[in-house]
Amino acid sequence: MRTRTMLLLTALVVALALAGCQTKVVTTDGATPLNTVTSQGNGTAPTAPDMAQMSFGVTAQNADAKVALDTASKTAEQIATALKNVGVKAEDIQTANVSLYPQQDYREGQAPVILGYQASISVNAKVRDLGAVGDVIAAATNAGATNIGGPTFTLDDDAAAREAAIADAVDDARTRAEAMAKAAGKSVGAVIAISETGVSVPKVYYDERAVAADMAGSVPIEPGQLDITASVTVVFELK
Repeated sequence: MRTRTMLLLTALVVALALAGCQTKVVTTDGATPLNTVTSQGNGTAPTAPDMAQMSFGVTAQNADAKVALDTASKTAEQIATALKNVGVKAEDIQTANVSLYPQQDYREGQAPVILGYQASISVNAKVRDLGAVGDVIAAATNAGATNIGGPTFTLDDDAAAREAAIADAVDDARTRAEAMAKAAGKSVGAVIAISETGVSVPKVYYDERAVAADMAGSVPIEPGQLDITASVTVVFELK
């Protein structure tokens, strides 16, 4: 009997101890915890771009398909060489969008007549020295590029900027939660749950018409600034 009594007392002590350690947040099955406040936060991390993406295209026409393609290929090689000469690394240069199609004359009631062929090739480049973007454009143009795309300013590695934007968003969420809690005569405690609802890393596009207008001389380029944004939803303990 004495042993049974001791066991009952021990169980009671453990139960009381566990009751004293319970969290203040009361939850309901499958629902948002009670005694909490939920807020959304938005954050921004202004960051200077460190890379520009460019595209240089060339087209060639000839009555012979092979000659048209060979001519475009030769010019594309000249463009790639020119880019390397102004500091663009070989691994940052890529040939893309190779196309060859016939130029046809369509007349009513007659079969199409092939007049010749047009070949097109693009040379894409990542320019990591933003101060050299103008020189890169001039070099590609002098090498025979007839179409220019970009520059598109972006980040080579955006991990740090994303983290900064998320941290700013969490701070914003806490500020909003504190305002709501104060209005209700409460205060904000620990974070109960948090989720990211979106991170955006924009790209700055330079006006290609401005580039075309200045192709004959030095092209002034201003990379500007990227505003990386983030949104989060945070659930705080309400005390």
